[in-house]
Amino acid sequence: MKIHNYLIAFALVTASVGCDDFLEEDPQSFINPGNFFQTESDAQAAAIACYDFYGSGNPVTFGWWRDFTYEALHDDFVLRALGNANNVREQAFYRDFGPATGNISDAYFSHFRGINAFNVAIDGISGMEEFEGKSALVAEAKFLRAYSYFILVRLFGRIPLIEEPLGVNEVREIPRSASVEPVYDLIIADLNEGVNNLWETAPAPGRATRWAAMGLLAKVYLTRENWGEATSLAAQVINEGPHELLPVYADIFSDRNENNAESIFELQMEIELERANQVGNWPRGIGPAGGDDFFLGPNWGGVYIASDDLLESFEPGDARRDLISTSVTKADGTLVEFFADGAEPNYPLKRVPSSYIEGTESNNNSGYNYIYLRLGEVYLMAAEAENEANGPADAYQYINVVRERAGLPPLAGLSSEAFRTAVRAERRHELYDERKRYFDLLRWGNLVERTLAVKPEALIQDFHTLWPIPQSAADRNPALRGDQNVGY
Repeated sequence: MKIHNYLIAFALVTASVGCDDFLEEDPQSFINPGNFFQTESDAQAAAIACYDFYGSGNPVTFGWWRDFTYEALHDDFVLRALGNANNVREQAFYRDFGPATGNISDAYFSHFRGINAFNVAIDGISGMEEFEGKSALVAEAKFLRAYSYFILVRLFGRIPLIEEPLGVNEVREIPRSASVEPVYDLIIADLNEGVNNLWETAPAPGRATRWAAMGLLAKVYLTRENWGEATSLAAQVINEGPHELLPVYADIFSDRNENNAESIFELQMEIELERANQVGNWPRGIGPAGGDDFFLGPNWGGVYIASDDLLESFEPGDARRDLISTSVTKADGTLVEFFADGAEPNYPLKRVPSSYIEGTESNNNSGYNYIYLRLGEVYLMAAEAENEANGPADAYQYINVVRERAGLPPLAGLSSEAFRTAVRAERRHELYDERKRYFDLLRWGNLVERTLAVKPEALIQDFHTLWPIPQSAADRNPALRGDQNVGY
């Protein structure tokens, strides 16, 4: 069952607090947040409505559009030229990558719009009289706030830290945090509240649980190189949680198998039937022979091609490699062979839904969910953190489970340094095309090196490991002016 944004009133409440997009609206049309949170049903509706900032109708935050950001900027994929005048390929080579770049400002503002809504929900629900499940609803909104701040702090570094609902004029006075530490402190505090207060089992598919909070917190500690905490939390999710690895790797990503046992936190998408030009989700399209691009049309289809570097890095017999191909077979047995730019490119298929292949969903509108966190990744987080903390002896149990499913032999007898190399390679092969690689290379400190290895003509430099604060943000907020990241 999909999560629906059925609370238009709550959207108006959040719109009235701290969002420049609504400055031209009539203030009389808005509902006072203080009058909204009256009943348990109001609180439930507010918590559910928060998810809409990541789901259907918001491709800027979590649709196919986000792949233009996270999958274009590293070594796993190269981009063929688009048929329309679009700057995606230029950004992939860091040629159009500055404070005025649209994708950068879109990412910045979309997450802060979400944070605004989460703060309204947190403040409103917290101020209500006690009822059963109240603490879980507050923790749910805090989980989503932590989720957005975790993305923002890794992309932009120091950012404005907003923990309560603020009016537009107040938001315009918030400077960047003095360091990233206060941001991470809030993320960790929010997720710890989720570990303590969220549900063991989600009340509906897609809603956060304590296992999602625990897994995301493990990822935060992994990023902060707090290896002991990362290991402990990941091991808890593995050993105590309800999730399990699916036997067949490809089944994880089937649109007929959404919210499966391996998925820990999955963003729910739905087709926007009333708005033909809006999207639920934009899974990546690919292009067949014959001159017409498959799925997404001649301007958008088949953008991402797996790099030779990625393809050649797989071990022989790795089943995960099978989801990168030069063709796809439809249900009726028809073979569609890809062709682009005079060649047969290798396209990633793991996140292309069958509904696109069979033509049952329109070419820019899909209900295909996005899995943000799954147990396979948690196993690899545990392996990496355990090795960094104590060496590989107890880390093999985590990495070899993942390798076994991929049809690979177990690892043994490695030094800590060799295991580090192995687990990093395993993350690449297990998690390619899941929006993980960019952030992995950031935290490992080799984004520039690896990008240039595949795209030597790229203009990436060390300062690109932080994105610029958007010029439009500084235009709106005087407190941001003169405090830009180095290099921009």
